[in-house]
Order: sequence, then structure tokens, then C-alpha cells
Amino acid sequence: MTEGRTAHGGHRGRLALLALVAAVAGAILVVVAVVSQDPAPPSLDEPVGTLESSPPASSNGPPQVRPAKEVPLGPSKPVSISIPAIGVRSSVFPLGKTDDGRLAVPQPGPNLDKAAWFENSPTPGQPGPSIIEGHVATEERGPSIFFDLAELRPGDTISVRRADGRTAVFTVDALREFPKDEFPTKLIYGGDLGEPTLRLITCSNFDPSVGSHTGNLIAFSRLTSVVES
Repeated sequence: MTEGRTAHGGHRGRLALLALVAAVAGAILVVVAVVSQDPAPPSLDEPVGTLESSPPASSNGPPQVRPAKEVPLGPSKPVSISIPAIGVRSSVFPLGKTDDGRLAVPQPGPNLDKAAWFENSPTPGQPGPSIIEGHVATEERGPSIFFDLAELRPGDTISVRRADGRTAVFTVDALREFPKDEFPTKLIYGGDLGEPTLRLITCSNFDPSVGSHTGNLIAFSRLTSVVES
């Protein structure tokens, strides 16, 4: 079991700038080279779910839970993430870009197996796509925070606690896998910029002949409720 994981160890202008920066950066996560993957993470054999936006579910829960559309959230950094369906629970820390302009990934040390929020994206619950990434496996520790990401299915929930005490609850719509050299920048960083969404990103398709991952797996989700503290 790895740290932080419980199963296997002017806003539109800002978003447009984010998409441009991501495109210039190549929008490809840095590959973590590992000699082998044993055990191998679950694979995504075919696309799961639909990428078409659907209305958020209304809430019939207790008074402190309100439908997302009624609560447009302001900025507040994420502090933790919980994904019950795959046993993930982790603190979240901010990451930006590397010196060469690529998206940074968690490095060896205390944050290696934690989830990281791309600090140039909206905070979870703000309008637009918030980005949280994590390793699928690392050479140092084996299975990592998003090892089981491919097992998510539409309807599963992702809860992100924010620094303001609110918890933004997202519902998974779809999972897609893409070759790293065909990373769909517009799809990941675009879409409905007025709707709060969340993308979880990890590596996929480990190729033992090159000792690295050749793909990225993305879970697409949308804000469906906000829980007040």
C-alpha cells in the first residue's frame, strides 16, 4: 500500500490562456520510466461512458447538500480527494509546469503517491475544467494513487475538499485513453467553460520495450453537488 492510497497501496480569458499554455507545453504528462509493472494496473479495453454533457442530478439529500448549478463556487484550492469506488483517499498539493514548459508530475519524496492539482487550471468547483493528476505506478514504490483509475464507471463519485471547507462532489461521465503524442488538448482543457468539471489524468499503456507509458488515461466528471462544512 502506498502513501495516500487505500486500495493498492475574467474567467473565460484565463481558461483560454490555459488551453494555449497547455498546447504550447505539448499537454503531455511526463512519463515515469519503470522497468516493469507487476502487478499491472487495470486496463481500459474500450471507451467508457459519454462525453456529452448531461444535466447534474438534483439533490434530495439533507439541507447542507445543494445542487451544483445553484452554487457557482469561487476559487479555493483543493486539499484532499476521495474516490470511494476505487479506494482512493489522498491529500492534494499544487503543481505547475516544468522548466521546459511541460506539466509537472509528483516527484520522488513525500508527495510521490499523492494527487496533484494543476495550479493553472480552475480550482475544483469553479466554472471550467479543473485538472488533478497522479501516478499510476512508480519505479520507487510500485502501484500509486491512480493505479485503479480505469475501474471507474459513469455514476461513480469524486469528492474534493477545498480550503474553504466546502466539498465539491463530481460524478463520472466517461473514461478515455489517448496516446501521449495525440493528447487532446482542446478536449481536456476545453468543453463547456461555464460548467464546473473535473478531469483526472494518469499514465497508461506501459510498454516494456521502452520502459515507459505510452498513453494517458482521463476520467471526465462534472460537479453535481456541493457539501457545506
